[in-house]
Amino acid sequence: MSPGELIFHFLNTVVLTALVAFFVLWRYRVGVLAGMGSSSGTSLALPSVPPARTVILSQQVDALAWERQARRRIALAISGSVAIPALALAVLQLHVSDLPLTPAHVLLIGGSLLVAAVPMVAVSLALNFRQAVLLALALLLAGAVLGTVVSMLQRPFLGRTPSLDQLLNFFTFFQFAAVWLPLPMTLILLTGLSRIRGVAPITFAGLLIFGLAPLAGSRLTAWLATDTEGSRLLLDIGLNGAFLMLALPTALLAWWRLKHLAEAYAAKRFSDAQLLARTWWLMFCATMALELINARPSHTPLVLAGTVGAYALFPWLNGRFLTLTRQHGHHPPRRTLLLLRVFGFTARTEQLFDRIGARWRLFGPVTMIAAPDVMARTIDPGDFLRFASGRLASSFVTSQAGLDAGLSGMDQTHDPDGRYRVNEFCCRDDTWRATVVELMDRADVVLMDLRKLTRERGGCEFELRQFAHRLPAGRVVLVIDQDTDTQLIHAAMPHLPVMITLKNGNPAETEALFAALLRAAELQAAG
Repeated sequence: MSPGELIFHFLNTVVLTALVAFFVLWRYRVGVLAGMGSSSGTSLALPSVPPARTVILSQQVDALAWERQARRRIALAISGSVAIPALALAVLQLHVSDLPLTPAHVLLIGGSLLVAAVPMVAVSLALNFRQAVLLALALLLAGAVLGTVVSMLQRPFLGRTPSLDQLLNFFTFFQFAAVWLPLPMTLILLTGLSRIRGVAPITFAGLLIFGLAPLAGSRLTAWLATDTEGSRLLLDIGLNGAFLMLALPTALLAWWRLKHLAEAYAAKRFSDAQLLARTWWLMFCATMALELINARPSHTPLVLAGTVGAYALFPWLNGRFLTLTRQHGHHPPRRTLLLLRVFGFTARTEQLFDRIGARWRLFGPVTMIAAPDVMARTIDPGDFLRFASGRLASSFVTSQAGLDAGLSGMDQTHDPDGRYRVNEFCCRDDTWRATVVELMDRADVVLMDLRKLTRERGGCEFELRQFAHRLPAGRVVLVIDQDTDTQLIHAAMPHLPVMITLKNGNPAETEALFAALLRAAELQAAG
């Protein structure tokens, strides 16, 4: 099997991953929407109003300051887990390419490969596109400067005098980056689109294995055609027979791989961001391996051994470094955020989740009523497997026993990277009211997006009245805009909650909203 065939197979798999992921999410949305509009046949009774809970103000730590430090530590942990195997890949590339194996050369190549950490950091810390681009530029500039400085410092050790022409290594760094980064970063960006990255890793894992069937089938067909007996067999089973013979075993292997990933995720061996990072690092290592093998076929065993080792090193380092980040400083007490919204505004809800919900996951779990508007952000491997096996209906709350089981099984512990998970509840038309009330009773703070709220949105009015009965007004934060019917809020909640106006969702408005949430959760003192 030639390197060209492997490269073609790998690129096809990534492109198919993006296409299949879009299809899967579309069908998943259709299934959830259909379930939401149907009835379970049993309307669940609302629970009684629980006694008021006392939440003790966290005075030992400044939540915003702690968050800034935690985000820096996570960024450094991810960067470190990429940097070490990236340097190993740089050594491999220099050796295979017969280039000088000096510290400057290693840094010039390894530093450019460090850009692979940028999308991983962006997903883990909910960075927007502009922030991710600035981080990538900062890493590239830092790598170019460091590589140039090291190239000058190493000259005396090589018996040479440092000279001004060494400054040209600053530009040489970007030449290395231009050669090695475009292909893997394009693949990463393709599978990192916000609308599909929730299912991209598990889709890629399945397709990468199942895609071997036609590839291996073509090679088996060519081998059988080399002698008379094999040619007779091909005539009997058909030219596609070899593929059909391999399709079932590879499909079973792919399904086993999907189940293994879902079980490992359920066992909290990795987070959603870590699974995505592993997928991206696999793409990075695989593209480098294929390009090196294509350029130097004689070094194939060494290239395979080196890239497999670099890939295997990343998950271990990633887990170890992220574990170390949690051992520094006092962690604020866990707080559960209930995120509610006016349904029907997908782009707006996704933006709110990216800027607030994803960021809250450092402080505690997020609970939600599932709906198509935010499905792309919250689907996980378990959801994917239930959908793929035709068991999506089992995710819906259809009885009091099912609701109780879902509530008792809520994920309240953090993942290995220190982030908490999103607990979603898929509800029927006659079970969502009881479900959302139960979630209110368990939430430490509630964020409700009421932009464009009108009297036609009866569900939101129900939730507002339940807030008035069940929660202190200070623990509820409402997001409003100029189109919000504030009279409806006043009528439903005599004691007005915290209301934050978002006009265009700029960073200043988002920061004010997040600070208001921390105060409502009593993680941050007022002022």
